[in-house]
Amino acid sequence: MTTLQGISASTGAALGPFHIMAAALPKPSSMQSGSGAEFELDNLSRAIKAVSNELGERAERSEGLAQEILYATQEMTEDSALFSEAESLLAKGHTAAYSIWEAAEIFTRLLINAGGYLAERASDVANIRDRIICVLSGVEYPEIPLLNHGFVLIARDLSPADTTDLKPGQILAIVTEEGGPTSHTAIIARTLGIPAIVACTGVIEAARNDVSNSVGVDARAGVITFNPSQELALELAALTKAIENRRLHRPLHGADGYQTTDGFTVPIYANVGRFEDVNVAVESGADGIGLLRTELLYLDRKTPPSLSEQQELYTKMFTPFTSKKVVIRTLDAGADKPMAFINFSSEPNPALGVRGYRTVSNHEALLTTQLEAIAEAAKASGAEVWVMAPMITLPGEAQDFVDLAHGFGLKTAGVMVEVPSAVFLADEIAKASDFLSIGTNDLGQYLHAADRESAQLAHFNDPWQPALLRAVHQVANAGERSNCPVGVCGEAASDPALAAVLIG
Repeated sequence: MTTLQGISASTGAALGPFHIMAAALPKPSSMQSGSGAEFELDNLSRAIKAVSNELGERAERSEGLAQEILYATQEMTEDSALFSEAESLLAKGHTAAYSIWEAAEIFTRLLINAGGYLAERASDVANIRDRIICVLSGVEYPEIPLLNHGFVLIARDLSPADTTDLKPGQILAIVTEEGGPTSHTAIIARTLGIPAIVACTGVIEAARNDVSNSVGVDARAGVITFNPSQELALELAALTKAIENRRLHRPLHGADGYQTTDGFTVPIYANVGRFEDVNVAVESGADGIGLLRTELLYLDRKTPPSLSEQQELYTKMFTPFTSKKVVIRTLDAGADKPMAFINFSSEPNPALGVRGYRTVSNHEALLTTQLEAIAEAAKASGAEVWVMAPMITLPGEAQDFVDLAHGFGLKTAGVMVEVPSAVFLADEIAKASDFLSIGTNDLGQYLHAADRESAQLAHFNDPWQPALLRAVHQVANAGERSNCPVGVCGEAASDPALAAVLIG
């Protein structure tokens, strides 16, 4: 047996044969084009159009979440900033394939540096790049195969377009070497009820070396086992049956949220980063939005969005949740999440530098414009809008932000707890705030000094780590002492098993 550890992205279990998805084309040569910039530009334009059309056709054949993801990916394909970057490389004499590769690299690095949800969008850009290069090279893009039996799909990563081909029953489980729990692979897998494990380092090499063509997947624990023993196979079969039985007994949804069997009500809120996510949240029965990220509105811009632009978008995102709670986070930017309109100094360790509230407190116009837009959108939509600031370190910062938000008529203002100092000062910060929201993603990496984007250190960022759970407990107790509501908006909140622990 060979056992590997990854990160659970969609709970469940499976046992069966596996298929390794073929890799895309390698990086093109940097050699100069012999055909001229105009010829290469025409080739690139036609390839982008072909990929965009294909994604659009797939979207039309799809529905629900898959359709929304495909339309969003189609928009990314036609992104003018990506094309402009490639065009500047074409002007230097490079081929269309090399130019789009390098342009995509710039954007993927930007997203990876942003961390969390945005970092997992980097694979979307890489997939668009790969599809364009396949068209330029006259090569078929590798797709998920149609086999006459069920199998576990093993891949480097899956793109949004790939995920539309996932068929429950045929795909027993998904295991990817890259990706994260908020990637499109994970989101679609959870929607379809397909067990999935991501960030499983070495899984492709292990699959190639395995001769049994049999693999067991325990996606609850993020464990994959090649050539499992008979005993383990029986355990997985029993686990699969038990999970299916639980799915047949959905929790009851009351007027204020989901209910436990003893009648305790637990509201479940969605994490949202794009307008498309709002519809998914509504369709999934979310009781509101627990974290609305605003970074995507600011990316790829030379100037910050205007008051009217922000107000219009926020109103659209709030309106489906009229009379329900929407928690929106102010801009989380920094040297690790650079914005063209902010002059960030070079920092040796951006994750520990000027980011989050530290950034906007030095650029007050950014924060005041955003707070005004949020306040106006709250009035127009009728939603119960709560606003919070990221990366709060000290009680004084919390008090300053809460006072400023109240000044714009935002009645409920709080802060995120995502650094160790905020945990130790939780009592003082809770007294200064209307609510607290624990960002377990960043808090986990800072507690364990482990980069959350590193697959090698993924086990340190497991939300079940005792240090993280004790930190959550400490903050919850501080909130109770000050009658200050406390929520969890990190990936820990998306683990159904951990939900029971968080509820208490």
